[in-house]
Amino acid sequence: MSVDLSSPSVLTACPPPLATERLRPLSFDRTAPRDLVHRRAIGEVLLTDWIRHGPHRFKVGAQWPRGHGFYGPVGHRWHDPLLAAESIRQTSSLVAHAFYELPCDHPTLMTELDFSLSPHALRLDDRPVNVELTIDCTDVTLRGDLLAGMTMNVGLAWGAVRLGHGRMTLNCLRRSVYRRLRGAYAEVPVRLPEQPAPLPPHEVGRAVEADVVLGRPPAGADTTDPYEGAWPLRVNWAHPTLFDHPTDHVPGMLLMEAARQAAQRLAGPGAILAPAMTNRFHRYVEFDAPCLVRARLAMTGVGTYEVRVTAEQNGAVAYECDLVAHRAPSTSRTRR
Repeated sequence: MSVDLSSPSVLTACPPPLATERLRPLSFDRTAPRDLVHRRAIGEVLLTDWIRHGPHRFKVGAQWPRGHGFYGPVGHRWHDPLLAAESIRQTSSLVAHAFYELPCDHPTLMTELDFSLSPHALRLDDRPVNVELTIDCTDVTLRGDLLAGMTMNVGLAWGAVRLGHGRMTLNCLRRSVYRRLRGAYAEVPVRLPEQPAPLPPHEVGRAVEADVVLGRPPAGADTTDPYEGAWPLRVNWAHPTLFDHPTDHVPGMLLMEAARQAAQRLAGPGAILAPAMTNRFHRYVEFDAPCLVRARLAMTGVGTYEVRVTAEQNGAVAYECDLVAHRAPSTSRTRR
């Protein structure tokens, strides 16, 4: 599971829209308030605007920059697909707070996040991408008058260009219930255990060690099969994107990045694009115990792959991912 624990002090809920509100275009002139998307840094906010179109139907604007400090261009050719994942994740917070009036001190639990995007539509342009997300919420459940859970079905478009679609399932808890559920783990730990040495950045499609989330395999853990591998997960609390604010467990976006880096490591030199991912978050990944990321790659065509990734901790599978990867027609080995 992946839980967002950030707690803004003030939230102004959006009133129902006027009849003309549904007719206006989305604006991309400024970012959404950081509180609504659970970010501390303005530079990490992707969302710009939001409109209600029905009881459970909404439109949200997002802008993807041509260069992001972490989710930068892939192979100097494509926008990073994880911008879509982060846009969907931020949208779940905005929709829950602005439209369903969920108090901000209620933790939200991400249990599923999927997306499938068109590689052609992700091609870089000479300007940022103004993305329109169309949200249809299903399986909306309330506990009393408070949101308890929902599934968001998301369509993504850039003007007349269809980028793809996504899906996310969200559960919501009162903070008191979350604290009872988590027990001692409800507190952010004082320090991290010693972290494993990172893999070389170029092997996982990164330019600097600080962005590497996979460690070198422990002695005796290497496999002779070039299509599978296992690496310890690395956590870096100083990372400005993955740890924009403190959290009591490993964030879901870090696990998704680990899956992509594992796929890149198995695919070998040359940047890969992962335009489709299905992600299941079964358990919390804690900071106080080693987590092993396992991956197996299968070639499905020339320069195309399917990769199965799991993250295991304390003898149980905490996270599963299936992703599709395409090799970028670029000689660059890093994403920057």
